[in-house]
Amino acid sequence: MSARRAALSALVALIAVHIGCTLVALAAYRHRIGVVTHDGASFPVELLDAVVPLRDLLPAVLWLLPVTLLVTFAALGSWAARRTVRPGDERLPRAAWTAGIAAVLLNPLAAVRYASATANGGEYMRTVQVETTLLVLAAAVVTTMSALAVAGFVRRSDTASPPPHMRVDDWSADTAGRE
Repeated sequence: MSARRAALSALVALIAVHIGCTLVALAAYRHRIGVVTHDGASFPVELLDAVVPLRDLLPAVLWLLPVTLLVTFAALGSWAARRTVRPGDERLPRAAWTAGIAAVLLNPLAAVRYASATANGGEYMRTVQVETTLLVLAAAVVTTMSALAVAGFVRRSDTASPPPHMRVDDWSADTAGRE
């Protein structure tokens, strides 16, 4: 598998895992509010909890996210090491840098906000549900935007490939001896 293809696959996996992690975290958040306040959660959340208990699914998904992030960094590092850089080449777009910085800032902020809201109980979780949900969704959106911008850059860039092996047949190497 080429370095470019591995980097693109890792970026797609990061996007999918991050969106899945966000959906599971928000479902677990809503389910916990419903359990504590006795007003229930929505049907999809209740269905997901019936199929796979959210208290078991959330830690598994939260461990999958850093693993996917490490694989993505490794794949991008491998691609960057093989990339041919010429003077005047295109650089990473400003949108990728901006979204990347926003993702680096928003993801820990969303994680801390989510953890503090869930630590304070169901009534408090209900009070701060809108801002916690928006913060978690914003972190997922900027991470997705950043990964898509980097994926577009990786797709457009050149990677160094090994020099092609020239195959020379014995009979054609010496044209003087042929009649």
